[in-house]
Amino acid sequence: MSVALLGLIAFQFYWITEVMNVNNERFNQSVQNALNEVASKMALQNDYNFLQNDVNSIMPFPQAQLESIRDTLRNINNAPQMGQGGSMQPPIEFIESVINFSVDERTRQISLNIDFGAFARHMQAYGPVDQQNQQLMIERQMNQRMQSLKNSWANHLMGSDNLFERVNLSQLDEVLDSELKNRGVALPYNYGIYQKKTDKFPFKNIDKEEDTEGLRSSDLEAKLFPMDIIEKDFYITIDFPNKRNYIFKQALMPLSASGLLMLIVIGCFGYAVKVILQQKRISDIKNDFINNMTHEFKTPIATVSLATEALQDHDIRKNDGIVDRYVGVIRDENKRLGLQVEKVLQIASLDKKDFKLKIEQTEIHDIIQKALVNARLSVEKRQGSISSQLLANQTMVEGDKVHLTNIVNNLLDNAIKYSSDAPEINIRTENISTGIIIKVSDKGIGMAKEAIEKIFDKFYRVSTGNVHDVKGFGLGLSYVKKVVDMHEGDISVKSELGKGSTFKIYLPFTHG
Repeated sequence: MSVALLGLIAFQFYWITEVMNVNNERFNQSVQNALNEVASKMALQNDYNFLQNDVNSIMPFPQAQLESIRDTLRNINNAPQMGQGGSMQPPIEFIESVINFSVDERTRQISLNIDFGAFARHMQAYGPVDQQNQQLMIERQMNQRMQSLKNSWANHLMGSDNLFERVNLSQLDEVLDSELKNRGVALPYNYGIYQKKTDKFPFKNIDKEEDTEGLRSSDLEAKLFPMDIIEKDFYITIDFPNKRNYIFKQALMPLSASGLLMLIVIGCFGYAVKVILQQKRISDIKNDFINNMTHEFKTPIATVSLATEALQDHDIRKNDGIVDRYVGVIRDENKRLGLQVEKVLQIASLDKKDFKLKIEQTEIHDIIQKALVNARLSVEKRQGSISSQLLANQTMVEGDKVHLTNIVNNLLDNAIKYSSDAPEINIRTENISTGIIIKVSDKGIGMAKEAIEKIFDKFYRVSTGNVHDVKGFGLGLSYVKKVVDMHEGDISVKSELGKGSTFKIYLPFTHG
């Protein structure tokens, strides 16, 4: 069972760890996708900005936006041709008539077409034109312009090292925030643009050094301008200071369920172990009780059997003195058996809770005096002494006289039984405002702390090293405790090994 429980706990911890890892990987993947998308959008925006600037630089008109370029090109295509009188159009109109620009609004591609034939025919109005030389001259000029455009594009594809020339920081912040929110990441973050070779941050949105270290050690990064022919050492990196708490909160429900399951399993296991130990203890106590009960019953039964056999002898029956002695032995042993059985029945009736106390005015000192008479005989046989200090002034209480007599007798009997040599016993009474205190002290073997905690348990007996060394079933103090409780009183004990014990009983004046 223990191995199974440990295995289950280990599996729960493994499962919890896996849940945390999966949530962490999912979070990292979402953030990484967002960074990749941000890097891609910033590269596209850089290309688009370059295209606009480069086209504007080679156009013969100063339009800066694509919408203006489109409208202008539409006007160029619809420009008027040569007049009826063969007069020459103005130079700018002539250029617009032979050069045709067009923009594909879907792909944003610009096309440039030159009508060299129309150009040659138009120039003939001014006289003979060397069409071939004119065409070569125009082609040479256009080639120069195209070469300039190619050089410009080559430089762009190589990539500029000027970060702030290529990245709009406010736009970067907006795009990053938007991409993270689109992926459900609503968590405060720090970010910056990091150069690994120089270990510097050309840009970061934080100032604290500990936050900078978090950015430097973060694994969440994406390369800026990945399409540059010559790679640039610019990385956009991001760090989430509250990431651990965020991941934990995401996994809180399964973690709580797992934790509750573990507590239930551990609780059930602990309860099962407790029940098993209790059952084992009860089994040991029961076996001890049976052994003691057998011993306690066997001795008087054997004595009665021997006395009975002796009385069957005709010679003994003729001697009245011997007969009376054997009859007295039989009577005493029978009384002893009856008392033992009565103890068992008392506890049984208490457990069933099917008896009621006979409440009446009871004189405590009378009960104690009668108990001392019986106890003194046993003590004197062992050359011991028993004393009393009956100091209480108010001695009448409401209680069951029979059961109160039994508890005093039980306490005195225990004091005698658990005194190793000559018993030294003292019984004392005193009053408090609400009742009477009875103390029974001895200088016997005493008890350890562990025994004190169990002394009022049913069948429990203080070990003396020999199970039959002290007579009894372990029922006396359990009975005393229950009777005192039923009288709404209290019982406690102070004891020390080798120095003796003191039992203290409080009984209230009134009952109920």
